[in-house]
Amino acid sequence: MKNRHVGVRIARRLQTAEHAVDKAMVETSALIQAMIEGRTDAGLAAEVGQSALLNMVRSLNQLAEARGAVVEGHEGLAAVASAQGISWRLEGPLEGKNTLAEVRTIERTAA
Repeated sequence: MKNRHVGVRIARRLQTAEHAVDKAMVETSALIQAMIEGRTDAGLAAEVGQSALLNMVRSLNQLAEARGAVVEGHEGLAAVASAQGISWRLEGPLEGKNTLAEVRTIERTAA
C-alpha cells in the first residue's frame, strides 16, 4: 500500500514536470515570435537582435532536449511502477497514454 501512495505522488510530480517543460517551450516560442515581429514592425535591419534571437532559439532546442529526457525518465518510472505492481492508470493523472509502438507510428506518419 505504501508503494502505491509513493507511486501516485511521483506520477503527479512527473505530470507537473512534463507540463512545465511544455509550458516553457510554448512561452519561449512566443518570445521568439514576438522578437521577430517586433524587429520587423519597428523596421529594423535583420542584424538587430540576431545574437539574442540565436540564444533564444538555442534555449528552445535545449528545452526540447530536456523534454526528451523527461519522456525517457517517464518510461523508466513506468517500468519501475510495473515491477512494483503499481498501476499508474488506477490513480495517476488522467491523460491518455500511447504505447511506444503507437508513438513510433504517429512519428513515422508525421515525418
